[in-house]
Amino acid sequence: MSETVFAMLKDDGDEIRSRSWHGQFRELTRKCIVHNLEQAAS
Repeated sequence: MSETVFAMLKDDGDEIRSRSWHGQFRELTRKCIVHNLEQAAS
C-alpha cells in the first residue's frame, strides 16, 4: 500500500520533505486525505 502512495506522489512530481518517520507518516496521511477529497469532488 505504501508503494502505491509513493508511486502516486512520484507521478505528481511531489516529494516527501520530512526526515523523521513520524513526520513522513503525517505528511503522507495529509496527502492521501487531500487526494481522496479531490477524487470525491470530481
